[in-house]
Amino acid sequence: MFLTAALSANAQATRMSLGYVNGQMKTSGTDGFSTNTKDTWVSGAIYIPADQVRLYASNHIDSIHAGLASRLNVDSLRVWVRTSLTGEDLASGAISGRSGSNPRVAKGWNTIGLDHPYVISDQSEGLYIGYSYHQKGNTVALSVVNEPQSNALFVQLGTESEWQDRSSEGALAVEAYVYGDQLPKYNLTLTSLDLARAYVVDNGTLAVSAQVRNNGSETITGFDAVCRVDNLDETYTAHINERIPYGETRQVEFSITPVISSAKPSSRKLTVTIDHLTEGADIDMRDNTLSASFEVVAHDFTRNVLLEEFTTEKCPNCPRVAGYLHKALQDERIAGRAIALCHHSGYYTDWLTILSDNDYLWFFGGGGSYAPAMMFDRSAMDGENTVCLPQSADEIVLRTMSRLSQTAYVSISINAEVDSNDANLLHVNVEGERLKENFTAHAPRISVVLYEDNIKARSQASGGDNYVHQHVSRCVNSTWGDVIEWDGDAYTYTCDLTLREDYVRDNLGVVAYVWDYDTENPTQCEVANAASITWNKVANNIAAPIQENTTSARFYTLDGREVSEASRTPGIYLVKKGSQVKKVLIK
Repeated sequence: MFLTAALSANAQATRMSLGYVNGQMKTSGTDGFSTNTKDTWVSGAIYIPADQVRLYASNHIDSIHAGLASRLNVDSLRVWVRTSLTGEDLASGAISGRSGSNPRVAKGWNTIGLDHPYVISDQSEGLYIGYSYHQKGNTVALSVVNEPQSNALFVQLGTESEWQDRSSEGALAVEAYVYGDQLPKYNLTLTSLDLARAYVVDNGTLAVSAQVRNNGSETITGFDAVCRVDNLDETYTAHINERIPYGETRQVEFSITPVISSAKPSSRKLTVTIDHLTEGADIDMRDNTLSASFEVVAHDFTRNVLLEEFTTEKCPNCPRVAGYLHKALQDERIAGRAIALCHHSGYYTDWLTILSDNDYLWFFGGGGSYAPAMMFDRSAMDGENTVCLPQSADEIVLRTMSRLSQTAYVSISINAEVDSNDANLLHVNVEGERLKENFTAHAPRISVVLYEDNIKARSQASGGDNYVHQHVSRCVNSTWGDVIEWDGDAYTYTCDLTLREDYVRDNLGVVAYVWDYDTENPTQCEVANAASITWNKVANNIAAPIQENTTSARFYTLDGREVSEASRTPGIYLVKKGSQVKKVLIK
């Protein structure tokens, strides 16, 4: 990542801040960036290469913005500009930590004026911008932001210590303020580039998402994204109409239609350059280009997203998030493409908890579990945690849409039928195919779940008297699924699920999903695709609901207990009429 610049809030910038943290800082110390030595100086710095410095020729640095994670045992703070880490100060300034000093050393940002401005010329060398604090005793005061990049972090942990380049571990919270009337007007930076996971030949479009920052003093209203795919002669240009004031960053999205007629090679590279600013020529094109790779597949499958909710009747906040989920499932942006399952665990357990519900607490990692909580395809969408707590129905929709945008490399089709001799046994058949062999990091697994809707709560905290549970997991083929056996690129999987007599058949359904299981890491267990069927799609190998006059018939439960007509509830019964006995479904 190249140098960035943040600017003042005037109509046109008259001040720019040179650094790598864009105004960010960390107010807690970081292990490994301190020393226990008393009465010593600790220093940190960043390096601005000469070609970057010279962009600001005819302007001057007159103050430095230094971030401290702590002021404990810090009795003075110096800022400085140098051409080498061990060289003489070209300019410097200092403040004290003593009571009554104005300004006084503070935790957080400290703005310190230089004794004399450093004037930048078109012959200026690269500059080290840094600060040093004197510590009376132990402290962890260097503010290191978790954005590692070249030249962003040099440290000297004690007067007698050597300087170290630790830019691979973060960026120092320090910025040099540049003033003048010759600040660069037009200077965009392409800071990140994300592509759709795959280009589908049958569809012909590639979705692109780019992050663009304005490091120039003038507001930009538009620019071109010029795209080139390796091994293709053509360029593809998307014009972006986006207002970006100085010092601000925008996420822009667009699509291109490269002419790729074959899935070979299966991996390609896209290079994007932002250029042709509406307002004028970019002063520095070196930070305007990024590349990213994407896969090429001939076609894709319809993708559904598995939404898993952790909830219990002891959880007073769970009805609120359940409401978010039910509202989200009706949103037209994801309707019919999101499949919900509920695990009754996370915050104690209840009468609906099954063994797998507790086993799935593993997805929370080592920090303990909670409810309400949700997983979206078991993906670590924030990069760290598989489980999250959505704050609204719209957040659920947006997270689901993010997963829907991913290419489905495997298909799923479910069929199920009730056993002809045992009305409490459900035979499930799942089949599909894959687009490529290694679409998961580990051998893909398949899980099959029987769920039930419309279960009246017994005692739901904050749920009221009429609270009803939905999407309740009743039983699974295996907690961690079964490894798929492939026949070429196709698979067929069968299993049996047991139906308890108290299950309301019309409220049942079956969910199947294919997923990646890393036994050591819950953040590497993404669901590749999912499908579901409701009970009305289940083939019942039993007699149709009884329609004839049953006054002379005698009814028995499947375990042989005779029941009266008045006491019958919906379900499957053995009916004896005369010498005939048959199995019927009473609705």
